[in-house]
Amino acid sequence: MNSNIPAFWRAGFRPFFLSGAFYALLVLCLWILSLTGYLEYETYVAPPLIHGHEMLYGFGVAAIAGFILTAMPNWTNTPPLSGLPLAGLYAFWIAGRLSLWAGTSIPFVVLATVDMLFLPTLAIMTARTLYKAGNKKNLMLPGIFLLLGTFNLLFYLSEMSVIELSSRTILEAAISVLILLITIIGGRIVPAFTRNALHQQGITIEISAPTKLSIACIIGTFVMVLGDVFISPDYPNSFAVFCLLLAMAHFIRLIFWKGWLTLNDPLLWSMHLGYLWIPIGLLLKSYGLYEYGYFWEGALHALTTGAIATMVLVVMIRAGLGHSGSPLKSSFLLTCSLIAITLAALSRVVQSALEGPLSVPVLHSSGLLWTLAFGLYIIHFLPIMFKPRLDGKPG
Repeated sequence: MNSNIPAFWRAGFRPFFLSGAFYALLVLCLWILSLTGYLEYETYVAPPLIHGHEMLYGFGVAAIAGFILTAMPNWTNTPPLSGLPLAGLYAFWIAGRLSLWAGTSIPFVVLATVDMLFLPTLAIMTARTLYKAGNKKNLMLPGIFLLLGTFNLLFYLSEMSVIELSSRTILEAAISVLILLITIIGGRIVPAFTRNALHQQGITIEISAPTKLSIACIIGTFVMVLGDVFISPDYPNSFAVFCLLLAMAHFIRLIFWKGWLTLNDPLLWSMHLGYLWIPIGLLLKSYGLYEYGYFWEGALHALTTGAIATMVLVVMIRAGLGHSGSPLKSSFLLTCSLIAITLAALSRVVQSALEGPLSVPVLHSSGLLWTLAFGLYIIHFLPIMFKPRLDGKPG
């Protein structure tokens, strides 16, 4: 790797993880200001939809990019994307964020076009590298990026009244796409990291779920993506039963990974806890569909603040430590960060069921805990991201 490249542009995890964490704070702060009436501006898209869209396509997608660009060199034995190519890809992500917050100052078609550039570009770049390296088992990941990009296109077409699907329904399906990614990638790394850590402690034990069960979870979660669009709106009761069965499958899969043996390692128990939010969220989703006929707010935040944000945060921490040459061990700040995101998810889900005077304080508490979680991450990693690896290796 060219030593003249600034450290910040030597690997994808540096700009995308750090920017994703900052953006997680920014989006929440702007949403709170909008809710409280302190922020008003003209926009094509309603503020609640902007909040949901940017948590997925801003924060979530940044984490996905950081992970795939960091993991792919290990999968393919190729150098990491760095320098100007990395900066160019990052510019697409930034441009999409700026376009959406520009309000009505630019034409809506331009806004949508700019925001849709990033995911197809990421998919093409990763597919090309994986294909040339003969790494066929991971070629499904660029396909999932394109699926996520397709839902982004549908979101904008809905906002332009070109299609009849509601924008919220499309975002709900996009949430399920991210859960699908966690199902696939988490299904690889959670048991593998657990097995390796226990082996280092002298504990040799089987840490893997039956292959058929894992395949059922992956296929079932993919079906849920389609069900969010085509089944849930018209047949909520039937879809509730499906979500309940899928929740049970994910929970049984998690039991096989024996998370209770990892309570001494925050970088491990948090991964198990993040995955646990999937069956919890699906159980609440089933309840909401049956009781109210729609994707209930409690379920939505169990899957987003709980499963997605927790898994994103712990993966950003693990990858950030490992690929910066730092010891793969949680610090006090990072452990507090992981505890804070767990409490943020719990309080946000509880708030969804509350009515009366307690609802607002609990909502604010969730926001403060979210801010604490990602703020502590930034405090720890900000200096690391701008320094070369401690072990002198590329990246």
